[in-house]
Amino acid sequence: MASNNEEGAKPTAATGGTEEEVPSVGPVTQCLNCICLLVTCILCTPCIALCCCCSVGNTAAQKAQGKRYNAATREWVIDNLAHDVETLKGLPNDDEDILMTKEVEDTKPSASAVTATTVKETAYYDVLGVAPDADPSKIKKAYYINARKWHPDRNDSEEAKAKFQQIGEAYQVLSDPQLRAIYDKEGEEGLSGDKTEAAAGQVDPSLVFTFLFGSDAFMDIIGRLQLVTQVMIGEERIESSKMKELERRRIMRLALKLRDRIEKYVSGNTDEAKLDWQNQGATLVETRYGEEILNTVGSTYRLVATQVIGSWGEGMEAQMSEHMMKQGAAMKAFEGTQNMQQAQTMGEDQLPTYIETMWNVTVIDISSTLREVVMKCCSDKSVEKSVRLIRAKAIQDLGVIWEGTKSKTAQKDRRSARGLYQSAAQAAMEETLNKMKAEEAKVSAESG
Repeated sequence: MASNNEEGAKPTAATGGTEEEVPSVGPVTQCLNCICLLVTCILCTPCIALCCCCSVGNTAAQKAQGKRYNAATREWVIDNLAHDVETLKGLPNDDEDILMTKEVEDTKPSASAVTATTVKETAYYDVLGVAPDADPSKIKKAYYINARKWHPDRNDSEEAKAKFQQIGEAYQVLSDPQLRAIYDKEGEEGLSGDKTEAAAGQVDPSLVFTFLFGSDAFMDIIGRLQLVTQVMIGEERIESSKMKELERRRIMRLALKLRDRIEKYVSGNTDEAKLDWQNQGATLVETRYGEEILNTVGSTYRLVATQVIGSWGEGMEAQMSEHMMKQGAAMKAFEGTQNMQQAQTMGEDQLPTYIETMWNVTVIDISSTLREVVMKCCSDKSVEKSVRLIRAKAIQDLGVIWEGTKSKTAQKDRRSARGLYQSAAQAAMEETLNKMKAEEAKVSAESG
């Protein structure tokens, strides 16, 4: 059945119209300030669709041209994966042309910067690749980029472990105004264990979030999450058209990856394909938040594919279930922001609620983006309709497998908010404290 693609539209910074810049804010700020709008958009999507771009005449005219409405980029499109391959050829895989992360990676403390900002030593700044006068947003951005590069999930070499620890240690100090001031004035010698402990609990939650839900293992399946993009951008401003372009590229890349993932099934090797998916799922489900992410991916695949090939009744039921999944996540995220504000007022621990809220925002991001990914694969004009229908069936079967895959090793206590938080950061702060305490103990023993 033809799907109502306007359903489940996702609120993004890309609103079209006149070119405008939108402030790039951290996940916490975005969560607190925008959840109400997000909930409204999801709940009111059917009404917006009827009153705006989905007027009967316009919809009929667009569909007559073989187009479908892309809710993520808010435009009518003709899907052609062969053309998408050519489009992506000249674009950097990391979207460097938009995100400009190399500016941070390549930044080295200049003589003028060092002169302008008098510091005793620059070792920590050198580790992150920033100048001593770098503002907090650049330090945060540099930490994210370097930590991703040297994270044990990507590289299990001894060099990577040492580098990751150095990066964590540098960020721990430079992200804390008090510790940074001490370091600038007295150098590393001025940072005793006691002073460092004061910042042990001040790891930026937005950075931990990127490691919780932004695992590289899922990059080919869900791409770079929007809130991860926000962390990479930092406090800078980005044009709305560029945010829209980032999402467009994300959908194209993921659609091509999905096409390749189901190729065996489409070619007739259904049993072999299903075995591959089961093995992939068994691995993915054991990563941080792997079960939750994989099950959400599976649900979205199954529901959207059912809207493509199911009967009218099955399609309507799947469409309603998809909408309720997003609506439920939005309502929980909204409630989470209220609970966070209340916890802050009462001086209570906000971390469990924060992680839960960010997860629900992630559910909306994943399900909204993957809706378009599935529709692109199933509407691909570069192949025959018969192939598109087989693809839809393959995606539906893949969804059923991944939706039902459960972790065999994750214990309930490991999935607690505190446990996940520490796991996501690879206990970088704890390692730093232990290292510094060990060094102090060694110095004390030698002097005694």
